[in-house]
Amino acid sequence: MTFDPGLVARVADVLEQIGERGVRQKNVFGGWGFLIGKHAFAIVWGDGVIFKLTSDDYHRALDEPGVVPFAPGGDRPMGTWAVVEADQLAEDPQLGDWLRRGLLAVGR
Repeated sequence: MTFDPGLVARVADVLEQIGERGVRQKNVFGGWGFLIGKHAFAIVWGDGVIFKLTSDDYHRALDEPGVVPFAPGGDRPMGTWAVVEADQLAEDPQLGDWLRRGLLAVGR
């Protein structure tokens, strides 16, 4: 899967805007991942973003528009990872809210 470099840049910019430091970036699942230590919390994948969520948040998120479980290759969903479509991340405040949710899932 390819990823949108413009969205990667937006994610990095929004993380800086919300004051998150110490985030590493690398290739994850064929997308571009954002990690705290060894734990990924967001992966730009295609034209959307996959977010790691807490268990409670994951179940709530699946009721939101444009959010589906991450199931690579159409297999069973992978833990508490959810794909958020690009139109749900169109504005920086929306993207920031999702990034905070991902960061919470990895203990930030």
